[in-house]
Amino acid sequence: MSVFWYTKETMDKLCPDYIRFEHFSPLHLGVTAAFILIIIAAMLFYRRLDEKKRQKFLNVMAVLLILDEIWKHAFIFATGQWEWGFLPLHLCSINIFVCVWHTFKRDDISAEALYALCLPGAIIALLMPTWTNLPLWNAMSLHSNSVHLLLAMYPMLLLAGGFRPNIKRLPKVALMLLCEVVPIFFLNKVLDTNFFFLNGTAGNPLLGLLAEIFGKELYFIGLPVLLAFVWAAMYLPWFLTEKKSEKQKA
Repeated sequence: MSVFWYTKETMDKLCPDYIRFEHFSPLHLGVTAAFILIIIAAMLFYRRLDEKKRQKFLNVMAVLLILDEIWKHAFIFATGQWEWGFLPLHLCSINIFVCVWHTFKRDDISAEALYALCLPGAIIALLMPTWTNLPLWNAMSLHSNSVHLLLAMYPMLLLAGGFRPNIKRLPKVALMLLCEVVPIFFLNKVLDTNFFFLNGTAGNPLLGLLAEIFGKELYFIGLPVLLAFVWAAMYLPWFLTEKKSEKQKA
């Protein structure tokens, strides 16, 4: 089988010392810069569309996300590499379906969840990918990059279209996340998986820092702490802007 079809797990078994690129290497930074330009261009294009065309654009995004996920499972099955860990139960994978839901409902709660959970998850994945042992020209690497690019782009398009995050909706998003994490915590134990990275850092430097601070046994305790800091950074500007606007009106 060609290395093009290797998954991260297969590469670890057959070529354990193979590293295609380092975090924040020139190659990684170049790819990241290209993704940023793509997202900016998409946002500028989206802003110029009317509401009907915006809906069609989001529909296309949702279809691309589903096709990307189907493509992953198709080649993994075909090459005999499928494992339980490939189920779409990571935070980013679940957000594929949240994007699809949003294209139908266009409700504020799903949009809030995409901003609060999908956007930071996708950005962290692209900035600190866990698939650095794969060549850039590799089926799984292409999938991982493209799906996270689309997941980061979708909520950014919502912002470009006028959606404004509201901290008052955050408790509902937190409840949604809790309803996902609790069953997945136990499913990880049954299937010996690492969905939501509850059982390990998977090579992510940011999560690795949590493991150093809290220890490997209590590493998962650091995840809500990290999320609290991320949300504070993401919502403080919107909160201050809203308060400033209220004062001006008063």
